[in-house]
Amino acid sequence: MIDIRKATVMGSLLLFGAAGCADLVVTNQNDADADRALATAGDVESLISPAYFTWWYGGTSTDGPAMFLSVQSYQHSAYPANFAMNHYSRLPREAIANNPADGDYNYVFYTWYENYAALAGIADGLTSIAEEEGIAETLGPDRVLRATAFAKFMQGLSHGSIALLYDQGYVIDENVQRFDEAGVAIPLETVPYNEMMAAAIGYLDEAIALSEGADFVIPASWMTVEVPADELVRRANSWKARFLANVARTPEERAAVDWDAVLVAVDNGITADREIEAVDRIFWDAIQYMVYQSWSQVSYQILGMADQSGKYQAWINTEPSDRHPEQTLGGNFLIVTPDTRFAQGTTLDEQTANPGTLYEIPPFSPSDGWNRPDRGTYRWSWYWHKAYHNYYYLYGEDTSLKFMLMDEMNMLAAEAHYRNGNLGAAADLINLTRTAAGLNATDAAGTNTSCVPKLPSGECGDLWEMLKWEKRIETQFAGPMGMGWYLDGRGWGELLAGTQLHFPMPAQELVLFGLPVYTFGGDSPTGTSTGSIYEWPYENN
Repeated sequence: MIDIRKATVMGSLLLFGAAGCADLVVTNQNDADADRALATAGDVESLISPAYFTWWYGGTSTDGPAMFLSVQSYQHSAYPANFAMNHYSRLPREAIANNPADGDYNYVFYTWYENYAALAGIADGLTSIAEEEGIAETLGPDRVLRATAFAKFMQGLSHGSIALLYDQGYVIDENVQRFDEAGVAIPLETVPYNEMMAAAIGYLDEAIALSEGADFVIPASWMTVEVPADELVRRANSWKARFLANVARTPEERAAVDWDAVLVAVDNGITADREIEAVDRIFWDAIQYMVYQSWSQVSYQILGMADQSGKYQAWINTEPSDRHPEQTLGGNFLIVTPDTRFAQGTTLDEQTANPGTLYEIPPFSPSDGWNRPDRGTYRWSWYWHKAYHNYYYLYGEDTSLKFMLMDEMNMLAAEAHYRNGNLGAAADLINLTRTAAGLNATDAAGTNTSCVPKLPSGECGDLWEMLKWEKRIETQFAGPMGMGWYLDGRGWGELLAGTQLHFPMPAQELVLFGLPVYTFGGDSPTGTSTGSIYEWPYENN
């Protein structure tokens, strides 16, 4: 990592011009001659309240990296070049193009700027509450508490999201002076991702402390649904569990996670699935396209491990350029499995007539999505994921989207138990979804008579592989920012060689500081996967 901790934030840097997300013209409050935009208590709340929307767009919009990270990690497969999906899932993997002139630059750095937009608005709002005469009194103690607790929650989510995706960043809150008395930007320092995450956890802890025992309600206009104080506590705890586990870049870092803290956070977190209301076509983008008809095919790379016919092992050992769902291996590559989440049967007709609970032969011709063979027929599949289809077909209507699942929390707890050596407790949690899918119950010894998953080597997966299998399938597209497979795959050591482990700071920032532009992925010596634990054949082709 390039040491840019003494980098100076100069001029009207984009990441701090963000309070405009509230549709206000906000001036430097240290400038005595500036027109005051924060004239009323309502203006102050309008600086803080849009933070959730801004943060959500930063992580899940198709303007961000969710789409290509999903394809990179085999959460879904797609042939189009849209959203950098083809660019960053090619074989061999390519380095992140940290260059504003590159057509896919925005997809990598959109999340950075949106999260700092949210943070700038929050910092201005909290500063005004503390320093602007009459603001706190006008709001009253209950609204001040609500705004502050929500602000701390959002500071946690925004800093945590930067920590998940970038190698370093700025810690920005109301206590950081960004401008001097003349309105000139003050030098700021960056911190590495682990320190960014520590700051994020600290903000979430502040939100929890402020909300416990309180009786405020976050309005639906702030988070799409009303969120009472006790619910904010649960959401903050569940996000802590997510952040603590997913910040790891390598298996070594993942093993070193404070898993006891993860268990505590899970225990104090949500008790049922949580939804976000997708009103007036907002909050949809990435999930929409991850399940968009022929653009969203099931990748055989990982989900093929359900197969018991032996074709998966043959497919994975076939040169990628020769893989084809219809022509490879002397016939159709159908996943034949006892896992009832998949279509059942041994022939195309049988599987078409017997869809699984999650995966099926689609009602349209699968070959409609078999386009651009020059981009790799290995991308093509007979299957698609069906669980989110209402979200595609109801696009434009008011409906809800599950974004945080109890299955995810259960699997985080299962991983914590596994890491702590409590294998029986891990097995009990794995069995909640495993047996419901028609598979044998496992135990502390990792019994797997169903042989799902069946690894590329042909061996039946052990307890650890069964844990990963259940988490992948049950939380597909519903992990943090829709990126769960990428984040888990990174920490579990599964990403293909050459895949970036995180993103660099945006080139625009580095150029402002007069520092060299750097990147990760491809041939980069750091911040890049050196290969999957599965030792994929033809990994570097």
